[in-house]
Amino acid sequence: MDKPVIPELLNAIEDSDDEQLHAHTPTRIATELRRLICQGSLEPGAKLSEETIAAEFEVSRNTLREAFTILVGEDLVFKVPNRGVFVIDPGIRDVQEIYQARRFLEPSAILWGQLTPELTDTLQHVADQTRRGIAQENLEAIEEADRNFHIAAVALAGSTTMSLALERLLTQLGLAFQSLNISPSIHEAFAQQNLAIIARILAGERIDASRGLHRYLGLAENMVLQYALPDGEVVTTKQIPKQEAMTNGHDLSPH
Repeated sequence: MDKPVIPELLNAIEDSDDEQLHAHTPTRIATELRRLICQGSLEPGAKLSEETIAAEFEVSRNTLREAFTILVGEDLVFKVPNRGVFVIDPGIRDVQEIYQARRFLEPSAILWGQLTPELTDTLQHVADQTRRGIAQENLEAIEEADRNFHIAAVALAGSTTMSLALERLLTQLGLAFQSLNISPSIHEAFAQQNLAIIARILAGERIDASRGLHRYLGLAENMVLQYALPDGEVVTTKQIPKQEAMTNGHDLSPH
């Protein structure tokens, strides 16, 4: 019998260089699975079949389980005893938690961080990227520029730990958008505010920039909740999907 095939995983392997392909470490496998989760190839609630994924990456199940453990620690997947490993399926409470963490993390980085020449260039590039996206009405470019803005803002802190924490939060929020059917076009509403905050940072107006971002993250949370709860229904967190063995229409159950 042919082994199960997940096209996204095959593409990920084919796009990798030889060094990455043959360095069968849990960290590298976790990196590939994280990328697939971030880009939406592995959807919220998808069950990750050990047998299938281990076969595609040509690693032992023990090695794969170590990779899963890394992603569990990042709160991107979760384990259910006797049922398997699932991509998180964030709900409203998760969205509220994500924005609460971001309101502490991002404004403080702007307020007390250091604006290096490299970060000045980065922020100017993000501003240009944002303007082009607006001018071209390119929602994908605006979404990418929005993510780059928040990453650059936290990079002011000069802390790898804080930067990794933000990227984790942004990934979780992206999954929440998928799970709750929030359109990425929501980023368009804040593009001009991103430009205003960048201008204040570059002008040395840190307090105004920090306060502005704190306020806008609150507005963003409220907007997301309004889209997610049109009928006032509360969505529970990390639900196991009914069709737990399916991902993007591909059966991940062991054959």
